[in-house]
Amino acid sequence: MELNKVAQSHKGLNEAIANIKLVVEYRVIDEKIFVWQININKGRVEINVGKNYEPDVWFETDRPVAVSLFEGRTNPLNEIIDGTMQIGGDPRKLFTASEMLKNLEDVFEEIRAITITDIE
Repeated sequence: MELNKVAQSHKGLNEAIANIKLVVEYRVIDEKIFVWQININKGRVEINVGKNYEPDVWFETDRPVAVSLFEGRTNPLNEIIDGTMQIGGDPRKLFTASEMLKNLEDVFEEIRAITITDIE
């Protein structure tokens, strides 16, 4: 998975996760449910398709919102406020990982440039 390769080689992300242990799960509801996870384990990051670990926090939305988030046209907080994305687990764990989230956005920006999304 290209996203996993980019995340693992991103210097800022690797520095930001040195002391973090966190599993974030994303669920996209379409005809089927598509699940992918970011597993952060004190300096190691692994992004995989499927439910491999019990998530600390999870997000769930439909395909159009997921694509809009991936493409950077909207942000997760707005989608949660608007009710088009749900959040569960223990979202407080994200506050301790704020620097990691900034670097993760850089990872998505890099992957956007090399990924073609087939939408709607």
